[in-house]
Amino acid sequence: MITTFLFDLGGVLFTNGTKKFIRELSLSYRIPENEVKEVIDGEIGSFYRESKITRDEFWRLVIERLHLKESANILEKQWIDGYEIIPDTKLIITKLSKKYNLYYLSDNVKERVDTLDKKFNFLKLFKGGIFSHEVGVRKPNPKIYEFALNKSNAKPEQTVFIDDKQIMLEPAKLSGINTILFTTPKELEKYLLEQNLI
Repeated sequence: MITTFLFDLGGVLFTNGTKKFIRELSLSYRIPENEVKEVIDGEIGSFYRESKITRDEFWRLVIERLHLKESANILEKQWIDGYEIIPDTKLIITKLSKKYNLYYLSDNVKERVDTLDKKFNFLKLFKGGIFSHEVGVRKPNPKIYEFALNKSNAKPEQTVFIDDKQIMLEPAKLSGINTILFTTPKELEKYLLEQNLI
């Protein structure tokens, strides 16, 4: 019996602001998108999301490696502003919360979480959850799924994890968690109805 849902945030509850930010930087500076992605979302990005480097260190490295002219504050604002809440996902979460325990499981940094919560008040939709910056590991490291199960106090087979990236679902699946690949809110709702989960 399913008791618990784990939700990824970027690309599921929110639009993919990082993808948007990478595209914008690539166009502004005429740097190939994959090069920008490698800096923002590669090793440096992982270190930041896992709290292995500070916010200031992250932006110093980004500015240095991509030869950017803007300040860290301007870049950070542009990055975070790329995230918009997806209203239909929010509705699904609200419905599910009446029947299940809901938790977030997200690769995230404190500054983004704080700003987005101030703007959208989204944390109250969940009982709690795991952010990579709090536990020092990010998806798809199997440890983060263990942390999520411990936090939710649920068994893997009682849990459903929803993410928009297949690679993030694989370790969850291997640990016995039920998984759903998110494409659109409409498809998610359709699947949940078919499975009698909503």
